[in-house]
Amino acid sequence: MDTSLNQQTYEKLKKDILTFSLKPGEPVSAQRIAERYNVSRTPAREALVRLQDDGMVDIYPQSRSVISRIKRNRIHQEWFVRKSLELGMVDSFFEKVKKADIDEMKKAVKMLSEIGGNPRTHETSFEYLKWDDYFHSVMYHVTGEELSAIIIENNLLNYRRIRILVDLDNVYKDRTVDDHERLISLILKNDREGYRKLLTEHLSHIITDMQNLYEQFPEMFEE
Repeated sequence: MDTSLNQQTYEKLKKDILTFSLKPGEPVSAQRIAERYNVSRTPAREALVRLQDDGMVDIYPQSRSVISRIKRNRIHQEWFVRKSLELGMVDSFFEKVKKADIDEMKKAVKMLSEIGGNPRTHETSFEYLKWDDYFHSVMYHVTGEELSAIIIENNLLNYRRIRILVDLDNVYKDRTVDDHERLISLILKNDREGYRKLLTEHLSHIITDMQNLYEQFPEMFEE
């Protein structure tokens, strides 16, 4: 089996789950996935099993498979991981950051602003998330914490679903850009403690957002 086809199918299915093209609680099967992405059942089954491991698909043997509902307790755990990792890098980041790194962060903010001016769709929300992640990835690369970047990318998928849902709701588009612009301003001022405080606030928005989204879309969450 072509492992690249397996990976492509996995990435496509993961993206469709992240962007709510496939909604929490929606039935899914290897046959349906094979037809959706025009592949055989083998990469489709492989993708489902991998996403079960990721906590994105619930497979009930000899019965059915469904897109996992969002688990609020899991979001809290994933949020704690990200917050702990990023706050732990602040001192090293301020010691090592260069103008070229700040320019990359500015590029990310520019893209967020441009995408945020468009109507929200599954595709634009995914692009928005990618540039938001890129902004924060600069800190990981500057500090040399590449393993942390991999952990964030591969293990915080429920957390990322909430961020996508926030973007699809399109309520906080200005907040994200404003926070990132302020973070850059604090770097330029060499205000390490101000940056640490704002980064904590910025990363903690998700907790309030999740409660608001739970009240708005209770069917998407696991009780």
